[in-house]
Amino acid sequence: MALAVFAVAATLVAQFATWSLAERARSDARLEAIEAAANVLEQARARGWNELTPEWGAGMRLPESISARWPDCHLTVRVEPEPNRHRVKRVTVEIRWTDAGRVAWTPVSLTGLFADRATEGKT
Repeated sequence: MALAVFAVAATLVAQFATWSLAERARSDARLEAIEAAANVLEQARARGWNELTPEWGAGMRLPESISARWPDCHLTVRVEPEPNRHRVKRVTVEIRWTDAGRVAWTPVSLTGLFADRATEGKT
């Protein structure tokens, strides 16, 4: 009887340890993705309004450290005019995983609105 209880306890501990390691990897990946997405928005903020184009967004790449660690990680940057707001662009950064084991991971999506600073204070 004691051996059966020990076997069940050992199995539960092993399952919990496996789940914990998988959850840690998912959390690490998500934190790295949030940091990378925030860095893209910072780069957008540093650029001039006229330089924020769909071509600029298409040219953005993940840092080498993330690409090496998570080869199935993909970055998408969309630059679009903001509807109903004159001279405002929306930059949306999305990072997702495409590996079959990671496709259920929640993608990271950050959005920034950028107004033309040249017209600041003018109507």
